[in-house]
Amino acid sequence: MAPYKVFIVGHEGTTGLRIHERLSDRKDIELLATADEDRKNVEAIKEVAKEADIVFLCLPDAASKEIMAAIGELPCKVIDTSTAFRTAADWSYGFPELGADYKTAIATEKHIANPGCHASGMIACIAPLVKAGLVPTDYPFTITSLTGYSGGGKKMIGQYESEPKDYFLYAPRQYGLSQQHKHLPEVQHVCGLSEAPIFIPIVDDYYSGMEVTVGIHSRLCQKSVSIDKVQQTLEDFYKDSTVVTVVPFTENSNTGMLNANQMSNTDSMKIYVTGNNERIMVNAIFDNLGKGASGAAVQCMNIALGLPEDTGLALG
Repeated sequence: MAPYKVFIVGHEGTTGLRIHERLSDRKDIELLATADEDRKNVEAIKEVAKEADIVFLCLPDAASKEIMAAIGELPCKVIDTSTAFRTAADWSYGFPELGADYKTAIATEKHIANPGCHASGMIACIAPLVKAGLVPTDYPFTITSLTGYSGGGKKMIGQYESEPKDYFLYAPRQYGLSQQHKHLPEVQHVCGLSEAPIFIPIVDDYYSGMEVTVGIHSRLCQKSVSIDKVQQTLEDFYKDSTVVTVVPFTENSNTGMLNANQMSNTDSMKIYVTGNNERIMVNAIFDNLGKGASGAAVQCMNIALGLPEDTGLALG
């Protein structure tokens, strides 16, 4: 069988580069490209896209929209990694673990919006609990997310890896202070929330890895909710997934520490339930460059091509 033809638009950026690295050694993939001088030439991009089975768009929102205006009617499937289409009704959302309908949409529809990194953790923790009716859609979530600096792209990576390094870069830094973070609309949309969460993203002085923590007061839930019920609901929801796993409560036992870089260099996500019956925490740990970006995009590509979804993924 001939290799599938894959075209990465924006392969110079962090996400595009990681996708390129993951696919370059695969025998079932042939990577297409424009000439270097044409990498921003829309007509040249369109000509290459005509030959492709899959096109990855690893671009800012405005550039993705411009390219889609040119190639949207072509036969190729498109996986976009920007925020441009994540709440669009005519795009499938690239988180297959959310249910059979999500996976079917990724497999059958032409256009797939890859989730955001922070959003992946938030949605993984919240959506199953809302679907099960344990947590109401108007719950006043406050969510903290700690990430490595690679999530900020080449500019931020350069800042953190420069010598001498700015004094303030050695400590955690909170951002998104206006509560207008770009991932909130997709979290609210995918989880069916009536209100956007209060979201506290923090970047710290390590390269990759992310820990998203969602807190729940059981007294604010419509049903009687215990930590064991939350644990069991999440275990049942993800029981068939090879990428997202829920760590048994007996293993995390509410002691020790959770490390935000635990899943670095993998495409897996681990979910831990901690706390007590009154104040429950659901923690998603994954690589912001893996399940939070390029790993998720490759997983979607595999499904879209009818391949085993974990083909070429690093599962930890």
